[in-house]
Amino acid sequence: MQCRCRPRRDDSMKSAGGFSLVEVLIAAAILGVVLLAIAGLFSTGYSNVGAAGRRTKAVELAKQKMEQLRDGSFPPSTVGSPEIVEGIYNRSWTVAVAGAPSQVATVRVTVAWPDANQGTRQLTLTSMMVP
Repeated sequence: MQCRCRPRRDDSMKSAGGFSLVEVLIAAAILGVVLLAIAGLFSTGYSNVGAAGRRTKAVELAKQKMEQLRDGSFPPSTVGSPEIVEGIYNRSWTVAVAGAPSQVATVRVTVAWPDANQGTRQLTLTSMMVP
């Protein structure tokens, strides 16, 4: 009588290399958490880039008005009427002349714009000029 013995499955499974189902699930969970964190960073970065672009544009508009006032002549004390520039920027300016002999003018240009996170943002440039 011949005995046909089957190899034990437990021994063959233990010797085979690989990962168990629990290890794969834990690795997938960790990968999911890391990917969610990275996705959050992308949205925050995109928002910051947009805010920086609007601030850069506000600085450009304030400098532009400052140069216009520097090139032209203005009355001793002037308050410029607010103007809407490029749809969202509100630009205003004032000129105050201090002292008759020196005629040094303090020019202040203010640009305000809406910001989704912090309401209205504002930027002010101040310069002293001789008219």
